[in-house]
Amino acid sequence: MESTISLSKQREKLIEVYRHASIKELPTPNSIEAISPDLRFRPHVKTHKTAEIVRIQLDNGRKHKSVVASTISEIRGLGPLVQDGTVKDILYGIPPTKSKIPTLAEISQKLHALGTTLRLMIDSAVQLQFLKDYSERHPSYSLTWSVVIKINVGDNRAGQTLAASDLTEVIKQAVVSKNISLHGFYTHAGGSYSSTSIDSASEYLDQEISGVYEAAVLARSILDSRAGKRRFVLSVGATPTAHASAMAFDKLTNLFAKAMQDDELEIHAGNYAMLDMQQVATGLGVSPSNIAGRVVAEVITFYSDREEYLIDAGVLALAREPGRIPGIATIKGQRVSGERWIVGRVSQEHGIITKRTDNIGNVFEESLDEATITKSWTAGDRVVLLPQHSCITSSMYQWYYVVEDDKVVDIYLPWRGW
Repeated sequence: MESTISLSKQREKLIEVYRHASIKELPTPNSIEAISPDLRFRPHVKTHKTAEIVRIQLDNGRKHKSVVASTISEIRGLGPLVQDGTVKDILYGIPPTKSKIPTLAEISQKLHALGTTLRLMIDSAVQLQFLKDYSERHPSYSLTWSVVIKINVGDNRAGQTLAASDLTEVIKQAVVSKNISLHGFYTHAGGSYSSTSIDSASEYLDQEISGVYEAAVLARSILDSRAGKRRFVLSVGATPTAHASAMAFDKLTNLFAKAMQDDELEIHAGNYAMLDMQQVATGLGVSPSNIAGRVVAEVITFYSDREEYLIDAGVLALAREPGRIPGIATIKGQRVSGERWIVGRVSQEHGIITKRTDNIGNVFEESLDEATITKSWTAGDRVVLLPQHSCITSSMYQWYYVVEDDKVVDIYLPWRGW
């Protein structure tokens, strides 16, 4: 595929070729794709990286207009959604390197002209100094940098812990600098992916909310009293804790109320748009049938001596990330005498389907009729794979086939690159 062809032209060509095609006709491997009125919502676009799904997530901007993006490519890809008013607030979800600041300044100015704000995630006073230095050296850049400080609630992915002296310094610099505006605090409980129940996910959510709330209290104590009482946006979430906020809202009412008394509370999540076996394992009501991002692979060879199958989907199709339901991917709806099939091993371009015979928990809700279960595959048969981690798997594909009733009805082209 020529990189010089626009996404819209690529999409038109792909739809012309594949619309109404059956899954069996697709080249393999391929990728298929009321809590409280006062809560804000900021979906993350990094899992799917498509304009079409952002529109679904934001309901075309009818109420919520904020998103998180992990790459500059994603921010640029959001351009059409900015132009039509669907997106008005973009958070660049990784602390900016010094070399990216000129690019971010240029993008910020273009977004500002369209009525949209670019916010930057910060977890170091050095990053703030980079921003201040840039503004001083470039008087033509007259915008104030809107920043969100990343708080580490224990998973050590990124961000400052509440006990760190560096956090106090970051907050001080953010509130006293004339060209910096502190928008709020952000945390992501990556550890919540190990949750196995609503209660355990709720504990992570408690940690998230408590962490950003205490950071906001610290920020207000640092602010000059003459500035008045500042309200910050407290952004919390990961797909498990976002699920918990919806499923156990009654139990969490006091926690939410405390945070929303002095600040604005915002939920962010990204994986939920596709889901995967990692989310099934959390015990938060996600079943295999909810997984939207699936991979179709083709059987190449059957090895009768060891009862294994060679398929044309390996590391580059699935990403090598085993999970708590072991295997790089699970085969949808396939069972032989209580056994489950998984992609047990992968090489760069191919994988091996193996049997998993030990108990993996009650994660498959399908009631399978033994008379209709495939007992074996032959070369040329298709298998539908349920990925362990859709965020990584989906990044391996140039486009997604959107399927209804096993027929292609649309094609989404994700934003690629950094």
